[in-house]
Amino acid sequence: MTDVSLVLSSLKSRWLNSLLSVFLTAFGVMLALVVIQFSQHVQNRLSSDGQGIDIVVGAKGSPLQMVLSSVYHIDIPTGNIPYDQAKKLMKNPQVKTAIPLALGDNWKGYRIVGTTPEYMKHYGAELKSGEPWHKAFEAVAGSSVGLEIGESFVGAHGLVGHGHIHEEEKYQVTGVMKPIGTVLDRLILTSLDSVLNIHGQESVEHTEHDHGHEDKHHDHDNHEHEEHDHDGHAHEDEHHAHDEHKHHDHEERVAPEITALLLTTKSPIANMNLPRTINRGSTLQAANPALELTRLTSMLGLGSKSFQALAMLLIIIASLSIFSGLAGSLENRMGDLAVLRAIGYSKSRVFKIITLEGMIITVSGTALGVIMGAGGFLVLKTIVPPLQSSGAEIRFTSDSALIICSVLIAGFVAAMIPAIRAAKVDVARQVSRNT
Repeated sequence: MTDVSLVLSSLKSRWLNSLLSVFLTAFGVMLALVVIQFSQHVQNRLSSDGQGIDIVVGAKGSPLQMVLSSVYHIDIPTGNIPYDQAKKLMKNPQVKTAIPLALGDNWKGYRIVGTTPEYMKHYGAELKSGEPWHKAFEAVAGSSVGLEIGESFVGAHGLVGHGHIHEEEKYQVTGVMKPIGTVLDRLILTSLDSVLNIHGQESVEHTEHDHGHEDKHHDHDNHEHEEHDHDGHAHEDEHHAHDEHKHHDHEERVAPEITALLLTTKSPIANMNLPRTINRGSTLQAANPALELTRLTSMLGLGSKSFQALAMLLIIIASLSIFSGLAGSLENRMGDLAVLRAIGYSKSRVFKIITLEGMIITVSGTALGVIMGAGGFLVLKTIVPPLQSSGAEIRFTSDSALIICSVLIAGFVAAMIPAIRAAKVDVARQVSRNT
């Protein structure tokens, strides 16, 4: 009989104890891997999505909620702020860049974000195909959204789920972004006016653009009037009627409001002082994402440490189970081991047989734990929407390898002590006892 056959026969004779040790090891490995995967995903997303954003400005409420909703798009905004007030902040001499965001709608759970091209530029996003939006209701889709160039879609009110469908306006996809591993991968970007107009608010981009070209447009009309006098009078009446209609439509719309403003300051001093000034001297709220994320990670860290401690406890219990199983069966197997020694088995070979039993249990439990850990994280991703929307993926890193190595070492140590005792069996005494 080979050593492996002898080991398998021994494990089969005490299958219940062996199976318990395998499952204890598997549960410990599974829990440790799931915690590591979750913690690493959160840390990576917090780092990549929050890069370069010094201050978030929004409506009064929870600063953390405002940061999560505006920077990471995984929460509900605290409210809206008047665009006029946001515009003043955008012109503040301490501000280097300012990115306005207008939220309120989604398409199949993917948020439609009214913003400026500066948003893509901030994250270094590039188009895989197509071109950026140039007018209202043109959109650029993130790589994970699933929209293609030329497709039309309608937004639903709200940031999640299926709210009221805005059937009166359709978006046209003009571009699709390359995957960059940031929050932009799961967003649909469009102009500010697209989101504002669909919610009955005044335009901000077209109005400012028209003001800049008002004189040029006026001169062009005068030139046409000189060349086409008769037709010009008709055109003037038509243009006047159009202006009256436009003015009437303008009166029906409310003043524009945006959801948040993402600011990058010119200096660290401005990064500290500007939020205090905003919070003290206006109805707006300013928050430093770094500070809010420190609070968030501290809370997540406490939970992660608790789960890691539980995982380590399970692994220790599994190691003790392997030790007790081998040590407990050793008393009943001393006679068999003595016979093996008597027929020529060396101490090292007996040591190897007992150690192999422990390692088979450990390796089986570890392999099962890795499979359960991968499956557990996929289940967690399914039942936790933010994990799914943020593109969580299973990645085995050095921390995962460290956990696996630690379990294997613990199993080897647990098996080694009974193996040493088995190798030192008194052959003459055990043989005489058996006879």
